[in-house]
Amino acid sequence: MVEAIGVGLFGCGTMGREVALAAASGRTGAARVIAVFDLDHPRALELVHGLPGLGRGWGSPSAPSALQEFLDTPGLRIVVECASQAAVRAVAVSAVEKGLDLLTISSGALLDQDLHDRLVAASERTGANIIVPSGAIGGIDTVRAVRGMLDEVVLISTKRPDAFAGAPGFAPFEGRRIDAPTVIFEGNAAKAVPLFPANVNVAATLSLAGLGPLRTKVKVVADPASPGNVHEIMARGSFGEVRLRFENRPHPGNQKTSALAVYSAIEALRSYCSRGIKVGT
Repeated sequence: MVEAIGVGLFGCGTMGREVALAAASGRTGAARVIAVFDLDHPRALELVHGLPGLGRGWGSPSAPSALQEFLDTPGLRIVVECASQAAVRAVAVSAVEKGLDLLTISSGALLDQDLHDRLVAASERTGANIIVPSGAIGGIDTVRAVRGMLDEVVLISTKRPDAFAGAPGFAPFEGRRIDAPTVIFEGNAAKAVPLFPANVNVAATLSLAGLGPLRTKVKVVADPASPGNVHEIMARGSFGEVRLRFENRPHPGNQKTSALAVYSAIEALRSYCSRGIKVGT
């Protein structure tokens, strides 16, 4: 019998629920969610009570109301953050300093240089790993492989206007009718991520893999006719040129989240908890 790997889930919204269901059904290998945490504690309790598939011989996960209690859960090996950039700031350093591995969905938080440096230092001290899934895009392995040969990386993210509702960068357009493709931001990843914290984590992931946040160019477009959450990547340098386009359907539970980002998180956890051949990691 394969030994279960204790998973702590931080964030019990759409993404967290899908990861928990995947683990409960065995789709993430030996992963076993043993604790869940959310700043909205009733939501954590709701997730625990709604989890099916406990016939694998595992009991229900705990749902501590205090963050430290969550991190002190016996048997915990990895924390999976499925909440927000603020959640990364709340849990990441404490988790890694305890020697817990961290899988973080909200990669935009890692563009905070102070947080980035503290996490790297803690990882070096404790040996804990920090894992960032590719999210709603692909080609991250390619960009990472040629990072020393890159001259330019450009990301164009296009979504329907309602997907940007509430984002600080969308404030000038709130309440305005958008009938045609409209550029609502153009600049670098360092500026894009805080303006669209729930929309362009892909910009952070891409910049971490390649040229960094200051040199990664980003354009954000609101288009009422967009076929979904569309991300286009162009990377060029002495190695050649790569052009990629991803037309992602939004997750039914959250229009701001691409379904592909959910699948990516599940696959990253499955890969972490599995043995054997691993392709593209």
